Amino acid sequence: MIYNDTEQLIIELKKLMLEKQISQKQIADRIGITPQGFTKLINKKNFSFNDLQKVLNAIDYSLEINFIENQDLSK
Repeated sequence: MIYNDTEQLIIELKKLMLEKQISQKQIADRIGITPQGFTKLINKKNFSFNDLQKVLNAIDYSLEINFIENQDLSK
């Protein structure tokens, strides 16, 4: 996945939750917040990689980041 924006991260996270068949309540319980707190967490404007990692840890996933060079499209 090539990162474009935070909204894209949240969409990918929600897809992963569907695949794992895990609810927001279950994740909230695992990270020690209320379901409402979880909703606020993933909907906040400044949702961070640290927030994402916290949620991923709760569902036994890790975040992998790779840097790739942009290709010159004019060639």
